[in-house]
Amino acid sequence: MSKINLLSSAVYNRIAAGEVVERPASAVKELIENSIDAGADKICVEIKNGGITSVIISDNGSGIEKSELKKALMPHATSKISAVEDLDNILSLGFRGEALASIASVSKINIKSKPKDQDLGAEISADGGQMGEVSDCALDDGTVITVNNLFFNTPARAKFLKTERTEENEVCNVFTKFVLGHPDKSFKLICDGKTVLQSYGDGFESSIVKVYGPDIIDNCYFIDTEKNGVKITGYIGKQFYSKPNRSYQTVFLNGRFIQNQTVSSAISNAYAAYLMKRQYPFYVLSVNVPSDIVDVNVHPNKIDVRFANNQIIYGAIYSVISKVLDGSSEVLNIVSPVHNINESQKTDFTSSFANQQKTIENKDNFDKDYARHIREEDYKFDVLRFADSMKSPSVNDIDSKTKTSTDAPDIFAENKAYIERLEKERRLREEPNLVQTEIKLDKDLKFIAQILNTFLIFEDGTDIYFVDQHAAHERILFDKFNEQIAANSIATQPLIIPYILNLNNDESAFISEKSRILTEMGIEIEEFGRNAFKVSSLPVYFSEMNLKKFFDEILSEINSLKQITVKNLLTEKIAQSACKAAVKSGDKLSDSEIKILADKIKNNIGLKCPHGRPCCVKITRTEIDKWFKRIL
Repeated sequence: MSKINLLSSAVYNRIAAGEVVERPASAVKELIENSIDAGADKICVEIKNGGITSVIISDNGSGIEKSELKKALMPHATSKISAVEDLDNILSLGFRGEALASIASVSKINIKSKPKDQDLGAEISADGGQMGEVSDCALDDGTVITVNNLFFNTPARAKFLKTERTEENEVCNVFTKFVLGHPDKSFKLICDGKTVLQSYGDGFESSIVKVYGPDIIDNCYFIDTEKNGVKITGYIGKQFYSKPNRSYQTVFLNGRFIQNQTVSSAISNAYAAYLMKRQYPFYVLSVNVPSDIVDVNVHPNKIDVRFANNQIIYGAIYSVISKVLDGSSEVLNIVSPVHNINESQKTDFTSSFANQQKTIENKDNFDKDYARHIREEDYKFDVLRFADSMKSPSVNDIDSKTKTSTDAPDIFAENKAYIERLEKERRLREEPNLVQTEIKLDKDLKFIAQILNTFLIFEDGTDIYFVDQHAAHERILFDKFNEQIAANSIATQPLIIPYILNLNNDESAFISEKSRILTEMGIEIEEFGRNAFKVSSLPVYFSEMNLKKFFDEILSEINSLKQITVKNLLTEKIAQSACKAAVKSGDKLSDSEIKILADKIKNNIGLKCPHGRPCCVKITRTEIDKWFKRIL
């Protein structure tokens, strides 16, 4: 029988740290909560290398007395509850007394603090949970906590950390929630020496503008009401204002950020009649209920809660939002007027973006004449469609890189000549009696006719083959596109004006992870400031693509449990492009086009289009004989 051991504090503190501190963002969350609970209204967070190297949080809160500093680093030490009865009426954000001890056990931590009634500040350090002595220090009122080398003594935990950029985005995500959830407090976030986000504690509207920009106000209703004892305040997107994923959905319960199924279902169901599949509502809501009807102690990270009566909460939230969206007569009692955003706030927010746009114009310096030519000449799909069927330069022979103004005249002349040739071929196809009744394609397969301007008929002396010209050509183009990708010879086209993709922290991290795949597929994309990307060129076969819709589809995968790969999504886009570029039902084909289709079909009778439809149907001589009762 195994012996039962009492674990040392060094062991159980690390175990507790596994629940409380999963990554730098977890430490930031716990420490900001402590600052808020200490009454601070000015909080600054500074991180280096995503918080892995260091996290520094300073506040102007009530501080910790010198005699209490050692207790602060001990497990199960808290100033927020003192008896079991307090658990039934929790009003603070933190209360378990595990955060500082857990963080200290997996880092090198220093705490400096000074209450207002103390002449000097005091500090204490700990290394992997081993506490030093308390000493005096110079400090303004408040607390400064420095966490260095997180997980330095737990390599198994450290190896699960993601890239510094990803960890930084997670910290930003957490920080953003506090900015939105506590609009009466001033917050500042500094990442690697640069101020990333700052609010001034001047209200809800100002906070949401700092996070999402001034345009968000025009797309939202501001609600401020109470229903069945549930007070609901905040911004909800208008009826048809949607986002591609749920990362724009934020709920605070009694000041605490939560993710709760009852609340989210109520809001989603209220929007159900207005949004299509894979569209999600935008909202930032603060919900306040009596503390005795909610249990916040049901999740290790306190991110979920349990209500005494889910139906009351669901009904109140669903009823309020439904009335607003449906335009009920009660809406005037729910929706409050939104104050106009101060013009200086708009200027502050938009000036950096304007500078970025100017940088693009100066940096890329597109030649206007060439750009206009690229826009006006609709040769893109024609090049792909006929590259195999004509003895002219293929897409791959055409230099697809971004051209400077000195290259423009030659490119213009080359494309113009090529387009004229295509136009001539198109006119020839439209002339009557172009398709001969019998074209010898090879010794085994013979073309008979094109019928209904949609189907091609071939025979090999024994069987007959009906070919759907659109499906077959679609497959040919689809295979050609993929061959270009495999050979790293994708024909690309620069955008006249680069497309700027502005994202939130979650989306930025997601696109950053997928950027290599996008680049391999011919989409030139690069980071362009914080949480923004610039798309400079696209594959020729994506040139008419709606970029907003395309990236919304990619970003919707953030919510997917299956995590359909970006490459699969791009492959589907290629299939759609092939469908658009392929000959259509009703088109008359030239001899050369028929021969290309025939050559492809004869080697693969079972060929299917990219969407799974058959390209060819074979009818045997035996079947035909049975139709006419020549055989039984």
